[in-house]
Amino acid sequence: CNGTSDDPSTTTADPSGVAFGRGEVPDTVPDSFPVPDQARVGATLVDANRNLTEMILTFPANADAVVDYYEENLPARGYEITVSEGTDAEWVIEFSGDGFEGIIRVKASGSGVAAATVQLTKT
Repeated sequence: CNGTSDDPSTTTADPSGVAFGRGEVPDTVPDSFPVPDQARVGATLVDANRNLTEMILTFPANADAVVDYYEENLPARGYEITVSEGTDAEWVIEFSGDGFEGIIRVKASGSGVAAATVQLTKT
């Protein structure tokens, strides 16, 4: 399972091709994309017209550990990191691979908790 949630999983689509969800990694995220089991999946958005998927993940770890996880696991799964930079407040990782370009924005959310916004665009 990629990520878990205490919230019931939900998905709502509207006629514009946009689907909102919660609690599950969307089917549009490639299996190769790393999501640690301890991550909780919050809000998700899939925009079929723009080939865009977004999801918010929270981690029981500090932001540095989340950045380290992605810097290690993205290349190990075939993704090329093109940018990895930031500050203690926010870190941005840009990457491409498996037919996608993506951005991960990692922010500290409190003591020992971090959140990441993941945006994937199918190329």
